Order: sequence, then C-alpha cells, then structure tokens
Amino acid sequence: MKIKTIPLLILILTAVLVGCSLLPDSRPDYQDPAYRWSADFSQPGEDLLVRGQKMDRIKDNLDQLIFALNGSDLDPENFRTPLGQEPLGLPKLKLIDVQGNQALVEVINAPYLTQRMGSTGADIFLAEATFTLTEHPEIEWVLFQFKEGDHATPGLYSRDNFTDHWLPVGD
Repeated sequence: MKIKTIPLLILILTAVLVGCSLLPDSRPDYQDPAYRWSADFSQPGEDLLVRGQKMDRIKDNLDQLIFALNGSDLDPENFRTPLGQEPLGLPKLKLIDVQGNQALVEVINAPYLTQRMGSTGADIFLAEATFTLTEHPEIEWVLFQFKEGDHATPGLYSRDNFTDHWLPVGD
C-alpha cells in the first residue's frame, strides 16, 4: 500500500508546483514604470507626465509607491552614499512620516539630485515623485527634505507646482 501511495503523492505534488508556477506573480515589479508616473518627451513640443497603467494596484500603499519610485523594495538606506563620498547612485526616497494630507520624504543621495541631474533632471524627479505619491487617496502634498542645491529646492510640493511645465496624461 505504501508503494502505491508514493507515486500518487509525487503526482499531486508535481501538479501543485506546476499550478503555482502558472499563477501570475502578485508582487509588483518595482522597476516597471507602469507602477509610477513617468516623464515622456516623445511628443514634439510637449513635456508629458504619463500615469503608469498599473498604478491602481498600489496607489493605496505609500510604501509601495516609494518602492516604485525607487525601482526597488529594498530599504532606501541601502542606497545611501557613505558620508564624505560623492553620490554615484540616483536619488532615492525614504518615507519619514505622514501628517494629514502630506507625505514627508527624505531624498537619499540628494547631492546627485541637486548637483548632477541638471535643472530638467531634478524637475523630472520631483514631478514624478509628487504625482506618484499624490496618487494615494489621502496625500495631496509632498514635503521633500534635502539640502538645497543648484538645481533643486526642498519644500512642500503639490501637482499644481508642475502643471505649468508638464502636461499630465492618464490622470
């Protein structure tokens, strides 16, 4: 009896494993721009901010929105450049607090944002982050904390700060 049970058990186990591999992965791929707002310069004369097609899947979770902006679900501290070194990595966001309708975020590797990305790059970063984080139903403002530099200024931002320059698509 035991000998007949083992092949049956193996068959059932194989079926379960194959079935699980066919299920879609429920974890978002945070490197996929479909989970955030992204700048698009493909239209001549238009600077577009395009809403990611998968935003609805994560918009109720600020941590996931931060992961999407960072392109990783790792703790943003993992990306911090050691003190005294020039940041080589792109800036990342760290959620510090939520106060009413404001998300307070620290910009990790802020010198890269303020000194290396240029004014347009810094504006893109702040616009994408602001639009993405204000997808959350309770967030209307984003308070960015970092040391001011040549190309970016810390402070409180809403979508209105960017609509003079950027045309939102998919909102």
